[in-house]
Amino acid sequence: MAIIWRIAKWIGIFALVCILAGAIYQQIGSLIDRRNLPLPGRMVVVDNRQIHVLCAGSGATTIVLDSGLGGWSTHWYRIQPALAKFARVCSFDRPGLGWSDGGGKSFDGLAAASELSEIVAAAQIKTPFVYVGHSLGANFAQIYASQHPQDVAALVLLEPGNPKDMLEDFHGSREQAMALPACNRFCVAAWVAGGLGVARLGSHLTGKSFEGGALAQYRAGLARTSSPGTAVAYYGALPKTAWQTMDVQKFGDLPVLMLASSELRGPEGKETIQDVIAWRKGYLEYLASIAAKSSRGQGPIVIANSTHASMVLREKPAAQVVSAIGKFIADVQHDAPSSQAISGQAISRQPMM
Repeated sequence: MAIIWRIAKWIGIFALVCILAGAIYQQIGSLIDRRNLPLPGRMVVVDNRQIHVLCAGSGATTIVLDSGLGGWSTHWYRIQPALAKFARVCSFDRPGLGWSDGGGKSFDGLAAASELSEIVAAAQIKTPFVYVGHSLGANFAQIYASQHPQDVAALVLLEPGNPKDMLEDFHGSREQAMALPACNRFCVAAWVAGGLGVARLGSHLTGKSFEGGALAQYRAGLARTSSPGTAVAYYGALPKTAWQTMDVQKFGDLPVLMLASSELRGPEGKETIQDVIAWRKGYLEYLASIAAKSSRGQGPIVIANSTHASMVLREKPAAQVVSAIGKFIADVQHDAPSSQAISGQAISRQPMM
């Protein structure tokens, strides 16, 4: 028994040393990041938290960019400067991600819509704007348009999640989905890991799609104490967001553009390549069904030589995305009456269901 006790004691001491070392490593790394990396945009106060907003460019058209799960303003580092050549373009960091303070209370689509509405007001972003969302951000865009139709002049959706896929690992009812906690045990574990520098260690092995200053910003954002827990919380809320996305039935005459990547994803689990091809066919049909919710819906337009991530992070696919968005905005401005042009003026449209 004495030997077992001594072994347990030394294991405990070793674990404590590792915890202390990790916490110190995380704190020192965070201080170095704050000292070496200037804030790209500006901070606004939302619900007593500092929220980072990055705006660039000028013009009558305003564009708001919303990243995918766990993403923030840095993920638009290729697309935002290009769009800023002909429009006012704003990206932002949700609480707990990028440069924004942590402390998000809920992480589902309705909470994200309410949160963005407050950010838009605090940052004085001109409405109505063109809402460009990628992945989960495209789901949030649909929900936002249904909740705040007066704010949205048009939607550009880059591969939103299909609710069927988002519910694949969840086998409960809608009521059970809505009753899910904001932060489950995996979320808590991720927060602890963030505080112990685990994400900071891992950040040095990622970021191959980022270049130059964006790489340093990405790694610093990923290494933040709140980043892992926040990302896991958004993942845990996917069942809620899936049902909320399905609640959006119509877009009226709101212009909607759907964009899709060209490359097949890899098989998952027991899937075969034939399964993936069949999934791809069904997914493109789903994107077309979103466009069909609007009398002015377009797409999906396929971005050549792109994957789900590279369509925003790689130079050539991102350039195609920018071109498609620019053409879409120009077409909408040309086709719409002057009172409905994409600008800082109000747009009248059918109410959404």
